[in-house]
Amino acid sequence: MKKPSAAKPPERPVFFIDRSLGRLDVPNALRSAGHSCELHDAHFSQNTRDTVWLSAVAARKWIVLTKDERIRYRPLELQALNSARVRVFILICGNVRGVETAAILLKAMPKILKIVTTQSGPFIYFVYKDATLKRARLR
Repeated sequence: MKKPSAAKPPERPVFFIDRSLGRLDVPNALRSAGHSCELHDAHFSQNTRDTVWLSAVAARKWIVLTKDERIRYRPLELQALNSARVRVFILICGNVRGVETAAILLKAMPKILKIVTTQSGPFIYFVYKDATLKRARLR
């Protein structure tokens, strides 16, 4: 008889859905596909500075999903991202609806999961409309 393995299975990642991705389509699609999601507004007020929530999200080891491309250019956010070792995926897909955004994320999810299980932060990856990913340089 085989002994049960003492190794714990890897923890499933939790995705933090930034306000820029909405409250319904993206989180509902990810949850329906079996992914764990936390919404910005469930943990922070609308006017919480990015530097505050970035640090809090990193402390919980959550992975940030956002459409806010400018986050990597703002000095305070970049400093918070680096010091807290945040893992971020930024959707670069223009003005697409929530349902389309969710479909792009779901198509890219196998690659996203591979990255979050093999790389530690800080990092930023761009997720493009065709679900390809490209690592961004942190400034």
